[in-house]
Amino acid sequence: MNNHFKILVIEDEDNIRENIQELLEAKGYKVRSAINGKQGILDAIDFRPHLILCDIMMPKMDGFKVLEYIRKTSIVQNVPFIFLTAKIDRTDIRQGMELGADDYLTKPFTAKDLLAAIDSRLKKHQKVIDEYAKVKHELDTNVFATYYHEFNTPLHGIIGGINLLLNARDSFNDSQVQELLYSILKSGLRLNHSLANLMLFEEIRRAEVHTELLNMFNSGNTSGNWTSRIQTELVAIAKEIYNRPDDLVFNMQAIDVHISPEYLLRIIVELTDNAFKFSTKGQQVIVTGKAEGDNYLIEVTDKGKGFTISNMNNIVPFKQYNRAKFEQQGLGIGLYLVKKLVEYNSGEFNIQSKENEGTNVKISLPSFGI
Repeated sequence: MNNHFKILVIEDEDNIRENIQELLEAKGYKVRSAINGKQGILDAIDFRPHLILCDIMMPKMDGFKVLEYIRKTSIVQNVPFIFLTAKIDRTDIRQGMELGADDYLTKPFTAKDLLAAIDSRLKKHQKVIDEYAKVKHELDTNVFATYYHEFNTPLHGIIGGINLLLNARDSFNDSQVQELLYSILKSGLRLNHSLANLMLFEEIRRAEVHTELLNMFNSGNTSGNWTSRIQTELVAIAKEIYNRPDDLVFNMQAIDVHISPEYLLRIIVELTDNAFKFSTKGQQVIVTGKAEGDNYLIEVTDKGKGFTISNMNNIVPFKQYNRAKFEQQGLGIGLYLVKKLVEYNSGEFNIQSKENEGTNVKISLPSFGI
């Protein structure tokens, strides 16, 4: 029986809401229902459901706003969330995926479809909970929560998008399929970025314990036209992740620098991604690199939101600056990784940033000159 599972139904149409509640209660679920989005949020916090079913089109507060509140409320932010919708629209789908929706059911749906969707999501969520129980004693709670949110959100986008293509392909035209594939790609790039940062963080943490491994971070040199690869990566970030290809300004001289090309790429990618993250469409992100004496000077500048940082010693892992004011994506380790890579390669790292005025990051690394 399902009598230990609680389900919240948020639906403004009386007949649909009552029919769903009657069906689920007959199957042994504990059910609470809400007639609008605002009441649904309050019920979610009080009832602590294992799963939420929510209509999209509702007066006063639509389903997207409900989901947005749920994903920002710690005690229920990871609850599986299934949208009930009378239509499938590409804008709705992308918005829902980016907010963290787990699934869509198109009205009218059968009792079999509804029960199968609920059973599938509850089983997947229970598997995550079981895995968490195995490893939570090994990780600091706050750090693990950051990992979980940052990895789980793009995974929702990838899995949800693929499920839609597999199960409702005939409902989409070519343009809608393209839009859905773009959303999946964006989620995949975000997940790849987070995993790469986490792997580098673990390598640095291990090397600081076993100091003989530190040489791996300062044993390389750039050569040839290495700037073209960096430009390709930055163009992809501007276009594929932020949809702002015209905002990127790139001008880097290709001279030999005392740092591995891979680590130099990681530094510039991280700083550029941050610049786009803290700015908005129409605000340029300027990336330059030039010889300055015996050094190579890199600057990444934006005119975005900026953030407060009193000194460079405050750059520590798993800290996101101005998180209370600006919702952010990421693990909060990017600047820390940049700082460490610069230090290991005998460079200097400086940030000048003011809220609502923008940020300028300067990095100086030893070079061979032109």
